[in-house]
Amino acid sequence: MDKKEIRERIFRFFVEEKKDEGLTYDTELLKSKHVNSLFALQMVAFVEKEFGIKLKRKEISEKNFHSINAIADLVEQHVAGK
Repeated sequence: MDKKEIRERIFRFFVEEKKDEGLTYDTELLKSKHVNSLFALQMVAFVEKEFGIKLKRKEISEKNFHSINAIADLVEQHVAGK
C-alpha cells in the first residue's frame, strides 16, 4: 500500500463523516476546526482499524495528526514495518 492510497482512505473517512469542506491533504486539522477532541479519538480508532495497526501512546500526538499527510506518513511507517 502506497502513501497515495493511504491518503485517499483517510480523506474518504473525512468525507463520510462530512468533515471535508475545504479540506486538503495539508490542511491543519486542529487549527481549521475540522477536528475536535471527540473526532480526534474517532480518527485514532479509524486509523488503527482501517490499516490494521496499533499506535503507541507517544505516536498519538498533534505532530502526527496535524494533517492528512502527517497521518499518512505515520501509517506508512507502520505498514512498512519501521
